[in-house]
Amino acid sequence: MEITKKQIEQMIKEGKSLKDIDLSFAELDGIDFSGQDLSGAVFTGAEIRNANFEGANLEGAFIADADLSGANFKNANLSRAILQRVNLRGANFENANMFKVQLMVCDASGANFTGADMRQSRLEKSRFRRAKMDRANISQSNLRATDFQEASFIETDFSYSDLRKSQLQKAWFENVKAEQVMVYGKKPWLEGTKAELDIEQIKAPNWDD
Repeated sequence: MEITKKQIEQMIKEGKSLKDIDLSFAELDGIDFSGQDLSGAVFTGAEIRNANFEGANLEGAFIADADLSGANFKNANLSRAILQRVNLRGANFENANMFKVQLMVCDASGANFTGADMRQSRLEKSRFRRAKMDRANISQSNLRATDFQEASFIETDFSYSDLRKSQLQKAWFENVKAEQVMVYGKKPWLEGTKAELDIEQIKAPNWDD
């Protein structure tokens, strides 16, 4: 029997621990998890749209096939969390700790990652269309086959990362740090300057391999 939103809210009110809790398939739209310790929690198949996770601890959490669209993760800790096939459209990860996060085959279109610490992360095959990556640190990360179309990279650090097969059409790069980045064709940015991408000019012969 799945746990209800009312039961969770009562646990929060009573100050009970939510660490390692299993919230699989729970319907928790709009719930307030701000400041809660949800480290190690499981959210498989959960519906948590427009929820508030501001300042929450989700270190090591496992989230798969869930809907967290519009959720607020500002200042939250998602270090080493695993997210697979999660709807994160329009979510806010401003200044979040996402060190070594695994965000695989997710849709984070229109999400805000401004100032997020995403070092050594895995973002393969995820969609970040129109996402704000400004001032985020995505260095030493695997961004292979990730969709960054129309995303914004202002003062973003993605040095020592793998951007091969990523989609960067109409992405905006300004004052970025991009040392030793793996990318097919000519790199579409100029470090320390503004650079708008023309994908046809940088496409390599093996783009579709």
